[in-house]
Amino acid sequence: MKPRALALLTLLLLPLSSYAQRSPLIGVFEAASSGKGDNQGQPGVRVLFYQSGQQWRSYNAVCHDEACLKTITHLFPSITTWTLIKSNKPIAKVTATTPAVFHSYSEIGVQTITNPEGVANLEARPNPNQPDSPHAIIATTLPTLNDPDNWQPATPFPIELTRVQQSFHSTFPHPTNCDATGKLIPRSHPWTYADTDIKLTAGYISHKNWRLVQLTLGGSLCDGPPDPAFFDQWYALSPSGEITHLGHLMHFAGAADFGQDGQSELLFEIQNGNNGGYKLFYDNFTHQAQAVITHH
Repeated sequence: MKPRALALLTLLLLPLSSYAQRSPLIGVFEAASSGKGDNQGQPGVRVLFYQSGQQWRSYNAVCHDEACLKTITHLFPSITTWTLIKSNKPIAKVTATTPAVFHSYSEIGVQTITNPEGVANLEARPNPNQPDSPHAIIATTLPTLNDPDNWQPATPFPIELTRVQQSFHSTFPHPTNCDATGKLIPRSHPWTYADTDIKLTAGYISHKNWRLVQLTLGGSLCDGPPDPAFFDQWYALSPSGEITHLGHLMHFAGAADFGQDGQSELLFEIQNGNNGGYKLFYDNFTHQAQAVITHH
């Protein structure tokens, strides 16, 4: 067999963990994420994404029974050296190892930090006494990170907000709702709402004049889970005016050049009850990868 063909065959036979370990990895620091499912264990790093060529991929590691928890660990790198980043500044360097088995579904992908004393004063979760949630503590296998697109909080101009609100109407023309007595409004006379009912809850801008806009619709009167239209919704607005709906129930975790290609990728935490996770958007929001976390 020719050397080139042999090398290609060897690459194809490599396990996912070996290939991903040589590629840039993205993770997040969790202050108490491992410990037999009781969330009282050692601090760790949740491994989220790896780069494959020009694409970002998640490990797609989901279990549906306890037996799987004992075997799925092989998908992840056995040991990783991470740089922890907050607000694009390195704050710690740690080594983390994948356990022999995971003890719960929520622990899948979490590596235990071997030197927990080095991160004893780090806080990865938002402070409930602060009105604005801080960005996550991001983990990378790169020595440092920067945000070349320079994403910053910013309020959109009124005309931009109106255009995104109009897109919101297109996405959710007639949400399911109830009247003042709690009775479901019939579809034959669908509930309607005005632009003033759609509130701006967050906004960001890059130095390339891309915008992120988070909108929330008020007025839900039904008991139980509301229509998805009443969840917070994220939109991206391009410099030329194109609007992309990114999703709902997400928290903007940060932006950085994870792939070292001169442009920023954007990381969002999905806050969706028992099925959370993270989404990574890149290439001007034309591509995305999602890592799912099952909590129960």
